[in-house]
Amino acid sequence: MSRSNKVNQVILIILDDVRAEHLFNLMKEGRLPNIAKIAEDGIKCFNCVTSYPAITFPCYGNIVTGAYSGYFPKEGSGIPMYHWVNRMDPPSTSKKFPFIRNYGDRKYVLKVNKDIGKNVKTIFEQPPEGNMLSSTCFLYRGAYFVLAENFFDVEPIFKNISDVFQNPGNYYANKEVPLITVGYVPHTDEIMHKKGFDHQDYINLIIECDKYLGFLMNTLKKTGYYDSTAIGIISDHGNFKAKKLFDLEPFFQKKGLKPYVPEKGIGDFDCNFGSVGFFNFPGDTWHHHPSIQQMQKFKPNGVGKHELNLIDTLWEIPGVKYMYYREDNNKPEKGIIHIEYREKSSEKRMNGMIEYQGFGKEQKTRFTFDGDDFYKYSEIEKSARILDNKFHTIDEWLEATNQINFPMIVDQIPRYFKNPRSCDIIVSTLGDYYFNYEHGKTVGDSPYSHDNGLRESMIVPFIIGGSLEIPSKELSYCKTTDMVPTLLDLLGIKPNTSVIGKSILDAN
Repeated sequence: MSRSNKVNQVILIILDDVRAEHLFNLMKEGRLPNIAKIAEDGIKCFNCVTSYPAITFPCYGNIVTGAYSGYFPKEGSGIPMYHWVNRMDPPSTSKKFPFIRNYGDRKYVLKVNKDIGKNVKTIFEQPPEGNMLSSTCFLYRGAYFVLAENFFDVEPIFKNISDVFQNPGNYYANKEVPLITVGYVPHTDEIMHKKGFDHQDYINLIIECDKYLGFLMNTLKKTGYYDSTAIGIISDHGNFKAKKLFDLEPFFQKKGLKPYVPEKGIGDFDCNFGSVGFFNFPGDTWHHHPSIQQMQKFKPNGVGKHELNLIDTLWEIPGVKYMYYREDNNKPEKGIIHIEYREKSSEKRMNGMIEYQGFGKEQKTRFTFDGDDFYKYSEIEKSARILDNKFHTIDEWLEATNQINFPMIVDQIPRYFKNPRSCDIIVSTLGDYYFNYEHGKTVGDSPYSHDNGLRESMIVPFIIGGSLEIPSKELSYCKTTDMVPTLLDLLGIKPNTSVIGKSILDAN
């Protein structure tokens, strides 16, 4: 590929589970000198909005593609969640029962490259030519994939990149350095869940990432590539500490609800539930999503006279404040997502809805509600203006809601529910309760997570620097899917039509 641009290669570093305020505070304290150097004369944003739900998959995958979940038989990513039940549209007849995908099981994590579907392209697949490198970035489709020798060590992730720039002939027949490199650091997420964002081990790990980034920068300078390289730094989501822990296993046992066993096709529900719960129920079969009426008149184990109204039942879970579920007969290009809200268990539930129309970049959504504005958008002038009963684009929602809780959620919820692999009901405690519940079992006792949809989970750092050709600017807001098209823009490459983000080179 002809390297005629002043920025001739880009390196993107994804630090899993780092809140924007935490990273920038460490920079202000002088503890991240190398990241600070990249940000100093480049592009930085303290207010970058990630995807909802704020969970590693899909958030990390959305960064690498510049797109979101959607109706993936036609548009969007095929990965709606970290855990999902493989229901298809139309329902699959090739498999007896839908399987459960859980990327927490490392033997399945590389399947993201197929699961994501053909409607989106990774950053590696979007240039017409050029060498591509993935260093422990598990979504590596289109790139040479290098896994760190010791998965639990940060150093090899950066060392692999350095080695390729020092010895490109060992990796590529044309002996050219990679046009696009992505390095992914999962370790910060693991430590955050185990020990918390306020633990010194977590903080030290971020400092360690900065140290090895410094080694990489020195390699680029020694090999003469630094001045022509753009370095991006971003995270997939932020984090929070839940107020209370609760064991849900006895609750479902008392209700007579049995977890789904895909090998046998039996069971009443599948669920993974941190602070946000994603519930799957059978419709006519486990291949089908249930109708609202089927959920309201559900028979556990499919037999007997005992019926449960699943919607009412899930409201009995401690701390639930929000509930989302799709209207019957929604279409990929048009539909309704129902919202129910309750501040306290003693209060009456309020109702609202999100209406959507269109695909991909053209999707527009409208939020309406009965009674109080439970997202509190009306409390800020800019977000209050978007409550005008009109349909709005993703960038209009971003501009209006980036300074308040639930940023951009009105756009994000329909993109999730359009996916045939999405669940049937989402409930959220907003972090008041945390359950550590996965597929029928309580699997831990950590109160630290990142799925609640509030700013603490949704706002991540966005930095692009390195080459002096990168303009110096501080953005008032952006979104994580803007990273890929911006890096491609610096290379003079037009992004794929699947990309929903946009280049921020000429942004606010």
